[in-house]
Amino acid sequence: MSKNKNKKQKLIVENGLNNVVETIQTQMTNFGEIASNAQSQMLLSLKPIILTNTYKNNSFAQLAVDLPVQDAFRDGGFTIDSQTLSADEILELEEFIEDKGDKTVLKDVVRWGRLFGGGALIASVGDENAQKKNLNIESLYQKDVDFLATDRWQCTPYGASVYEADYFILQDLASKYADVTIHKSRLKLFIPKIEPYYIRNQLNGWGASIFECIIPALSQYIKANNVILELLDEAKIDILKIFGLSDILMSEQGEAQVKKRLRIFSEQKNFQSVGAMDSKDDYVQKQLSFGSLDQMIEKIMLLICSALRIPYSKVFGKGASGFSSGEDDLENYNGMVMSTIREPLMPLLKWMLDIRCIQLFGRKIDDLVIDWKPLRILPETEEQNIKTQKINSYIQLCQLGIMTKKQVAEQLTTDKIILFKPEEIDKIDDELSPEQMEDIVNIDEVKNSKDKKKLFGIF
Repeated sequence: MSKNKNKKQKLIVENGLNNVVETIQTQMTNFGEIASNAQSQMLLSLKPIILTNTYKNNSFAQLAVDLPVQDAFRDGGFTIDSQTLSADEILELEEFIEDKGDKTVLKDVVRWGRLFGGGALIASVGDENAQKKNLNIESLYQKDVDFLATDRWQCTPYGASVYEADYFILQDLASKYADVTIHKSRLKLFIPKIEPYYIRNQLNGWGASIFECIIPALSQYIKANNVILELLDEAKIDILKIFGLSDILMSEQGEAQVKKRLRIFSEQKNFQSVGAMDSKDDYVQKQLSFGSLDQMIEKIMLLICSALRIPYSKVFGKGASGFSSGEDDLENYNGMVMSTIREPLMPLLKWMLDIRCIQLFGRKIDDLVIDWKPLRILPETEEQNIKTQKINSYIQLCQLGIMTKKQVAEQLTTDKIILFKPEEIDKIDDELSPEQMEDIVNIDEVKNSKDKKKLFGIF
């Protein structure tokens, strides 16, 4: 009992940097598991837990998945136009889509498709028993329809492949859709990229995660971070020169005495900012220099950006340097967004809009046009010049009699250059002045001439 009382409690001294290092290393654990898959040649897409934890814990993984999707739907993503729908009906359709949150659902489908290799857009109509039946979208007029976004592990097919299955099982324990059987007519699959047969066969027809193709770059990134953490932990070394150290170590208790001496000195220095030592002892602190470490890290960052096909400025927040303006990188990135997100998403978007049109108008709109908004952000001066050119073109077409005043007002409203209310457009007088009538007569004469294409190129 007396021994326990006299036994001193061991005091653990921790450097403040150790906590930071342990935290960062914990966040990098999932990336380490990703890198190990590259050596074992196993498909990372078949390990949803690792992918989920990586996406949850690491901001870099979230950026790789979410950033292209957010840019694809920037400023609303797309506009809708039709010759058979009036401006009021188009506005009603756009507001209905916004109220239902359909664009958010589409973004979630693409995000899970990029992360897990596949997703599904589900049209939920009726109760649980109705989900098993074939969906006739022509019968959805004025009925309630909800769209759900799922990933490939949440919506599993009956059968060996997603292309052969007639039914899917929806597993969503957080909602009413738990183990619900859904007919294939009630969903549309989103697979960003069709993989080769051997890989596609292992994935049951689904695609692969975007992390499959960036594993080598991530491995180098992980190793570089581990090296940096070790260097930071050992960047500052305390050296205590003890007088007669060799003679002390030759004694029986010499090693224990030296360790005790170092422990006492370290405790005093860390907690009291003071150290006691013999007048013949000496204390030296050495600092490691990192030299060209920053250049090595930058090269690895560029390698990651190349694997992701995302510009350096968007991934790491650093602008272009040297003579490069960065516009070429942004153009390549915009092309990637168009080819890997917007184009594969078009079948799902058209299917969704067809259902919404039947809900509102009782019919499909065959001439419905979906226009994606430009990905490039123009400077204010260039944008103003484009608007000025459009206005001048519309005025010229109106003067030539090709467009009426009402059509010009409608087009200016569509282009969001000058916004006219519907009642303001109805009040516009399309009657032409004598000068405009004279121009139309001249245009008719040109129409009958042989040089009409040469003069106008539009008739």
